[in-house]
Amino acid sequence: MPLQLLSRQPLPAPPLASWHHCDLTDLRPAALEQVAITLPPGPQVWIGFAHLWQLAPFLEALSLQQPQALQTLRAVVACSSSSVITKRFAANRVDRELVARLGAAQDLLLKRCRQLAVPCRILAPTLIHGRLGEVSDRNLEQLRSLLRRLPLLPLPTPTGLRQPIAANELAAVALDQARRLLTGEKEDGPGGGLLPLGGDETITYLEMLRRLQASDPAARRCRLLPVPTRLFQALAAPLLLLSPKHFEAVLRISADLAGFCSAAELLERPPRLFQPCPAPGGRLAVDV
Repeated sequence: MPLQLLSRQPLPAPPLASWHHCDLTDLRPAALEQVAITLPPGPQVWIGFAHLWQLAPFLEALSLQQPQALQTLRAVVACSSSSVITKRFAANRVDRELVARLGAAQDLLLKRCRQLAVPCRILAPTLIHGRLGEVSDRNLEQLRSLLRRLPLLPLPTPTGLRQPIAANELAAVALDQARRLLTGEKEDGPGGGLLPLGGDETITYLEMLRRLQASDPAARRCRLLPVPTRLFQALAAPLLLLSPKHFEAVLRISADLAGFCSAAELLERPPRLFQPCPAPGGRLAVDV
């Protein structure tokens, strides 16, 4: 089965693969017709890491306007976010709207796949990190940037748990899930096609920052200062007036955002320790 990469911007294609332009937000008949021509003949498996609220309407529009293009579609693996779970009861409007947007897109994608009789798995990873060339994540890399700038960073005692997953591990899980769907594994489980997952190692937020510092000499200058949780929340209180979203994000430092199925369990291999990338030399460009 040939490998084709579709995106708005050109990507470095690996051996035996080709890149084609595709804008998921362009639902004009002419654009969808061009996509239908681009898709390879024979059995298709879609593995998507685009925003789910773009992929789901795109698949729906393509199935309605170019149904012949999906006659050989055999499986769909898409990527959502664990935020649909961890921010479900958020107090700020921005996070509530994100959860609603993700939930609606998940429902639409699963509904359309059922109508097409195509198995679908939606991955909901937590705290993705990694780098490809000059492109880095905006999760750990934002924390790294903060550690490089600040001389002192107060933290609550204790900090909550995290389960960061490397981008290449997420890609490996996506490929494995596609293979499982092709071999007949049912996609309907307790999550109804949704698979929350994280990395192999569960660590505290404080330990995650310490490992970031260990990977970056410039970040080691920042002193991590554990303080009582009530004092930490009092120090963060003024942020509520400026940005309720960021205030709630600061409060989540104390929350346990872990306990998801690990990549090691899904791939049936020995677990691997969390190891952040070395200090970057390029720009931040990918929000994952």
